[in-house]
Amino acid sequence: MNPLRPTLIFAFIAALAGASSTAIAQENPAAYEAPPPPPDDGVETPPPPSAQPPPQAPDQRTFEQQLSPYGRWVDTPEYGRVWIPANVGSDWQPYSDGQWVSTSSGWSFAAPVPWGWAVYHYGRWGWRAGFGWYWVPGYVWAPAWVSWRWANGYACWAPLAPRGYIYGRGWRGWVVVPHAHFAHPIRRWIVPRAQVSVIVRSGRPVRAFPTWHARQFNGHHGGGHRAHGRR
Repeated sequence: MNPLRPTLIFAFIAALAGASSTAIAQENPAAYEAPPPPPDDGVETPPPPSAQPPPQAPDQRTFEQQLSPYGRWVDTPEYGRVWIPANVGSDWQPYSDGQWVSTSSGWSFAAPVPWGWAVYHYGRWGWRAGFGWYWVPGYVWAPAWVSWRWANGYACWAPLAPRGYIYGRGWRGWVVVPHAHFAHPIRRWIVPRAQVSVIVRSGRPVRAFPTWHARQFNGHHGGGHRAHGRR
């Protein structure tokens, strides 16, 4: 059996959205009801450049050159060359080491790591026991490629998976924080993994969380994710 093929089949497929290029989980469309926007704490800092789409989309060569110092590339039959980050802890997971910032494209993920510009705005993430997290390159930019859930005062998200990779509400990719601290540094408020599954299972899918900074810095209010580039 190939080491990158998941062994368990779970409840739903996290997939790339259709014509709108919006990153959402594919569940019951009737369940998509917008949660309230996160509390506006008065922060008026414009989004950092890493949270905005680049002037030119990168190619595979660019990814390999710029990510190689921070991890290793592995050839796989399913996805071609995938990247595995180095120097991350055993409890590390994607979209947990930064914070959300509001932009005209929606909530964009900004991380204090030199490889965040690529792996949080392009491609997909997969995970396997004994192998860990691996990133599959993609060429369409988005504020973040994640599934969202709202759970009675908690914001939940998980990275979208590569094609053919099936996961559900119980998998380790979910990150949960109190809704009141959604726009704050995630590591300060992240819910312990032992509590995550119960919270996520009690939640419902949402397309995105309404934003409040987008109107200030970009001239209009943004909510959903907008993707840019080629597939």
